[in-house]
Order: sequence, then structure tokens, then C-alpha cells
Amino acid sequence: MVALLGGPSVMAQPVRTSMDLIRAAAAGVSVKAVRNLQQHMRLTNREMSEVLSISESTLTRREQTKSNLTRDESEKAIQLSAVVAKGLEVFENEPDFHRWLQMENPALGGERPQALLSSALGREQVREILGRIQWGIFS
Repeated sequence: MVALLGGPSVMAQPVRTSMDLIRAAAAGVSVKAVRNLQQHMRLTNREMSEVLSISESTLTRREQTKSNLTRDESEKAIQLSAVVAKGLEVFENEPDFHRWLQMENPALGGERPQALLSSALGREQVREILGRIQWGIFS
């Protein structure tokens, strides 16, 4: 997860445990970390802003002023990195994972997984489906 955010060089403190992730969210994740995650997900600025529930202009302004995200925004970015990490673990490569994110999924009520990433419940549901795929359960 940390690697998807850009690794130790962009994280304010070392992350080894779940408690470290909580502390990182409280301190605020850098916009540089979010941009690294955005690249891995191949999201546009608009799409990334929607996932974080922040306007594009605010995200750009924070990037220019080198301000961190709020706790809530940081938690969303960390949760998103967990989804991406699970997806890459399951599919073993980015192109297959990206294709899956764009496909309508019957286990998600016909929704595309990417469309659910802007809510905590949606991110949780996508991770659950990825786990089911990993274990060979019909999804």
C-alpha cells in the first residue's frame, strides 16, 4: 500500500502497522502521494477528485502549496491504496486489474467497480469481491 502512494520518500513517517496508517491519516497524506496512486489507477484529475470528495481546484491548490490532505481525505486515499494493492495481488498485473475496474460486475449489482470507489462502503465491497475472486468464489 505504501509503495502505491510513492513509498517512504513521500510518507511523513514510517508505516509498518495499521496503527501507523491511522497516524499517517491523522498527519495528512501528501498530494504527491495521491498523485502516485492516481498514476497507478490511471485516473484523471476529475476522477481522483471525485474519489476523494474534494474539488479539482482544491487538490491542485494543495499540490502547489505542498499542503497535506485532511484526515478524512487521507483515509480515503489510504483505503483506495488498499483496494489497488488487493487488485494487483489478485490480478498480478495492472492492465488486467484496470480492465476489471471498468467492467460491469454482476456481483456488484451490475456496477463497474471503479464507480464504487468514491464511498467507504463501495471500496469495502470492491475489496470483498477481489477477495472472493482470489479464492475462486464466483464473483
